[in-house]
Amino acid sequence: MKKYILIFLTVLLLTLWLFPLFWLVVTSLKTEQDVMSDIITLIPLRPTLVNYQKAFLSTDIFRWLLNSFIVSFSVTAGTLVLDVPIAYALARIRFKGRRIVFWTVMAAMMIPFQVLIIPLYMQFNAYGILDTLAAVLLPRLALPIGVFIIKQFYEGIPYALEEAAFIDGASRFTTFMHVMLPVGKAAMITTVIISFINAWNDFLWPLIAVSESAKYTITVGIANFQGTHGTEYAMIMAGALIASIPQFVFYALFRRQIVAGLVMTGIKG
Repeated sequence: MKKYILIFLTVLLLTLWLFPLFWLVVTSLKTEQDVMSDIITLIPLRPTLVNYQKAFLSTDIFRWLLNSFIVSFSVTAGTLVLDVPIAYALARIRFKGRRIVFWTVMAAMMIPFQVLIIPLYMQFNAYGILDTLAAVLLPRLALPIGVFIIKQFYEGIPYALEEAAFIDGASRFTTFMHVMLPVGKAAMITTVIISFINAWNDFLWPLIAVSESAKYTITVGIANFQGTHGTEYAMIMAGALIASIPQFVFYALFRRQIVAGLVMTGIKG
């Protein structure tokens, strides 16, 4: 009986998760008249790719995609550069105030980003970097959850691995670069995916920080899809599906590493 209940719950959850994606695809293939019709259909009556054509030809979607890639890759690279050394130091080096630093990082995870928007806006306005891609990516450079994931992973690695390198004459830096970095690849890939997806999906801060259309990220650009007679929902769905493709590709390429990283970071902690 438990088996059938689990199967039912799995199918139910899968349906709830997949239906919005299904509806996104279906709506993107409808004409605007069919979308606004009082009759709701699960299958397009007149399937068309005109919404994708309009999204590519009548908007700056290529520019928005490029901006999102620039921001997401920059944030991801910056996150690795900052998070990995911090996580390693917290996990493997005993220094005064280590616990304070760790709990400060953890506290940053609990602060809603919305609370920081006004101070960030005022600060960036004073620096004169609003309406630039730098303003979009700078607040996302450090990822507290990345520090946590990598730290938990490193804490599960036996100290004998480092001690063997020290005995062979390796310095702390050499051990970190040539031993601990390769060993922590799974946790780093997990952090990379989380960082990339968070940066790619970010909407509120780019909406506030950037006002020029050429500097929009894909999320802000899609939200501003406008037709002659108002918002074109079918084209928005087409744009949203286009914007989702990089995330699906990333997950398809690294799904095993993501699962392995999440499982292995729970070994200790």
